[in-house]
Amino acid sequence: MADASLRPAEYLGFRDAAAAILGRHSGAKALDAFGFTDVYADGAGDLRPAYAFLEAQGSSCVSTPALGLLALAGIGVDPLAPDGGAPLFGAPVGRSSLVAVPGMTPEDRVVVDRPGAGLVAIGDPSAARRTPPAPVADDYLTVLDVDGAECRVVVAEEEAGALREGIVVRTQLGAAAELLGLTDRLLQDAAGYAGQRAQFGRTLSSFQAMQHLLAWAATERHQLACLLDIAVARSANGPVDPQLARAVKAMAGRVFHAVAQTAIQVTGAISFTWEHSLNRPHQRGMALDQLAGSSADLVVAIGRQARTEGVVPELFTLADGAAGP
Repeated sequence: MADASLRPAEYLGFRDAAAAILGRHSGAKALDAFGFTDVYADGAGDLRPAYAFLEAQGSSCVSTPALGLLALAGIGVDPLAPDGGAPLFGAPVGRSSLVAVPGMTPEDRVVVDRPGAGLVAIGDPSAARRTPPAPVADDYLTVLDVDGAECRVVVAEEEAGALREGIVVRTQLGAAAELLGLTDRLLQDAAGYAGQRAQFGRTLSSFQAMQHLLAWAATERHQLACLLDIAVARSANGPVDPQLARAVKAMAGRVFHAVAQTAIQVTGAISFTWEHSLNRPHQRGMALDQLAGSSADLVVAIGRQARTEGVVPELFTLADGAAGP
């Protein structure tokens, strides 16, 4: 994007390296090539490479279990998976009791958070599957109904309470990073279409009205990138404020929907069809918006807290240079 020079160079280096790998591999192979296991093993350390990987994953629209692994970073494999394998986290979907697991395969183990019980492992995730196996526009998120499924407690509620905030923060920031990548994909494809499609002897991009639409969409995308960069930079120095993570996730969903609407208008709604390149990232973005709190629900929660508690998220202060690099 045009604002690349304004973003942290090291983070962009991670993202570009991930993009090159995701152009050749998907799934576990992509994670191995990137060294994602090393990032995951660092636990609560510097997770910037993980967020950069997820942004590149969104732009490439490739499926890996990176987001499910990131949520449980720092918790440790034992006792989650005594045989040494790393389980995936099933994040809540919207206001329902369903959970969604990013990049899940039939062999993967799944851990979910059940307040009051703690972190529990689903005995047979395939049996709890609600997502139809095919055909679907995008099979990245596997939806599970854990009610009635056989589960066992792997982290008791007494210990899970201290881990819960970090799991939510990592899930929200990871989903926001991937939503930014998907937003980039939509915007780039829409701009490319406008530069090629001709009407009345001129390309669509030559019309001022079309230029205004794309410029406003790029502005929306830019503010999301700026806020995500602030949160990611802070994550390298310690735990991220949950209010900041919530605000980033809320903005990510809102910006994605705004850019998706612009992309649909620019392409004349042809992107609704499964054959068009915009359809898959559009479907994935709408699903990711529901993960760990939809943008609509999070905005309501922020507003309710401001009204009832007088708490307004203080995201950064320009005076002391805390806005990040």
